[in-house]
Amino acid sequence: MTIGIVGGWESKAGVMVRNTGAKKQVSQSIKVQQMLTMVGNDPNALNVAEMDKQGLRKNIKGFDPTNVSVKQMGNLSAMLRSRGLISEITSFTLMNAGDKFDRFGVTKDIDVKFNALEYFATQLDAIQNNGLNGNAYGKSLIPEFKKAIYVLQNLKIYGDGNAPLPPKDGIKATA
Repeated sequence: MTIGIVGGWESKAGVMVRNTGAKKQVSQSIKVQQMLTMVGNDPNALNVAEMDKQGLRKNIKGFDPTNVSVKQMGNLSAMLRSRGLISEITSFTLMNAGDKFDRFGVTKDIDVKFNALEYFATQLDAIQNNGLNGNAYGKSLIPEFKKAIYVLQNLKIYGDGNAPLPPKDGIKATA
């Protein structure tokens, strides 16, 4: 016998959360925050000067990796790959992120928003905790998932307009 509300739960990046019906952001779990802190950030994951040269600031303005759809991730990663800003492997890693998959590993609804940073952090945690770290495939995924996190973090900073602008006269140095 159960007492209280039983339904209203949904899976978010492998974690069960209560669906309250409200559209407010669900806070990240402590484990996800720890994983993101452990991964850190790499400001050199994207070439900001090249992005400015190609005029991408207006395309990425307002990008939020905590509220993105599979379709948006696919379009964004394809655009970045076609312009030579990320590798093909990083592009495929970003394209294959999602919240709900069918039994064949294909995302069910490409327009549903999910937290991409949380997705990659939980995947890294699963690799480390489930013993996949010992096999070659698990080891090859770790740097790619970290690279995806770095790219998403840098896109957020760039889209918010907080990325440093390249100097107008180029870099000048004297020895």
